[in-house]
Amino acid sequence: MGYISDIRKLIGHSPIMMTAAMCILYDREKGLLLEKRSDDGTWCVPGGGLELGETLEQALRREVREEASLEIEDPVLFDVQAGIHMVYPNGDEVYYTDVVYIVEKYTGTPEPDRESTELKWFPPDGLPDNIMPTQIGYIKKFLAEG
Repeated sequence: MGYISDIRKLIGHSPIMMTAAMCILYDREKGLLLEKRSDDGTWCVPGGGLELGETLEQALRREVREEASLEIEDPVLFDVQAGIHMVYPNGDEVYYTDVVYIVEKYTGTPEPDRESTELKWFPPDGLPDNIMPTQIGYIKKFLAEG
């Protein structure tokens, strides 16, 4: 993440505001695709912060490609949540606005990158206990509406 890395060099761990494009990737046969984070071991949906000049959908496609080695099609806007506070294990502090999309069409085979130790499909009734706390709300909302 070039832009955020550059900002962090200037301000250290001080709080920043970020916009993130997140993807609830759902396959009717396999369930939800989650990634296990390499920094804290929690499970989360693919996605991440926008770079300068990117649209939300461009960022979403880039993040899913980077984090899961998948190409996505037809993302559908699902939810927007603001004021999500997070302190990363390295001390970086962020206040996120998450723009959450539902994606059911994709190509490729999931492969984790350096940010993840594992990618796994979970059935809706068999999600892991240690989902990233900032994402539990919109995952539950998706399951309730799905």
